[in-house]
Amino acid sequence: MAFEDQLFTLWRFPPDTLDDPVAAFSALYTDPVTINGVPMPVSDLVERARTLHEAFTEHDIEIVDRVEAPGKLTVAFRHRARHTGVWHTPLGDLAPTGLLVTGLGIDVLTIDDDGRISAIWVLADELQRILRVQAV
Repeated sequence: MAFEDQLFTLWRFPPDTLDDPVAAFSALYTDPVTINGVPMPVSDLVERARTLHEAFTEHDIEIVDRVEAPGKLTVAFRHRARHTGVWHTPLGDLAPTGLLVTGLGIDVLTIDDDGRISAIWVLADELQRILRVQAV
C-alpha cells in the first residue's frame, strides 16, 4: 500500500476503532509532528481526528495528484464527508445539516529517515465547506 494510502486510511475511520490510536498515528507521524510551523503531540493529532469524526461521517478521500521528491511527498486530495455532528469552526459551531460536503486539500509532507512524517504544511479549503454548510 502506498504511503499516502496508509495515511488517508488512518484518517478515514474514527481513531477509537483502533486498538491503540496513539500507536497507530505514531507509526506514521513523529511525536511531535510540526504542522504549519507549530509542533503538535501525536495525542493532539488523534484528538483532531476524533473531532473530525464527531462532526462528519461517510468519509471518502480521493487523491487527485501527488509529487514525490527525496524526503518530501505532496498530495492534493478531495475529501468528501457527511456533516452529521456539531462542527467546531473558527467562525463558530455549526449544527449538523446532513449535507455531503466536499473540500480540496494539499499536504506537503516532510518524511524523516525512519519513514515517518515529521512536518506538514497543510492547505485546506475549509472556508468553501463552511460556506456550503452555512448556506442551509
